[in-house]
Amino acid sequence: MKELYLSLALLLTLQTNSFGEESYSNTILTIDEPTPNIINLKFPNDNNIEPKISDFQLTSLILMSSLSGERWATLTIKNNASHQRLLDKEHIVAVFANGETRNPTQAKYQFNGKEEITII
Repeated sequence: MKELYLSLALLLTLQTNSFGEESYSNTILTIDEPTPNIINLKFPNDNNIEPKISDFQLTSLILMSSLSGERWATLTIKNNASHQRLLDKEHIVAVFANGETRNPTQAKYQFNGKEEITII
C-alpha cells in the first residue's frame, strides 16, 4: 500500500457573506498560480496529523480562491487498488501556509478498482 499525502499549501476554508452584489463578486473563484510539482515542506507537526495509509494517489490539484479569502481545491484522486475502496477525511491532510495541518471536515467517496475521481 502507498501512503496518500494530499498536502495543500492552503486549507480549504469557506467564508459566508450575505450582502448584495459586492458579496457576490467576492465569492467568484479564480484559479491560483500553479504550484511546483516538487514541494518539500518540513513544518513541525505538533498535532501529529498524518494521512491514513492507502492505495489512493493524488494525480491532479488545482487551487482556487476568491477576493474575500475563500479557498477551494479540485483534487483528482486515483484508487490504485484492483478492488473497491472508501476514501474518507482521514486520508486527506491539508497544510496551511503557516504549517498547521488539518483533515477536511467532511469527505467520503467510494471508488471502484482503478477508478479515478475528481472532487472539490
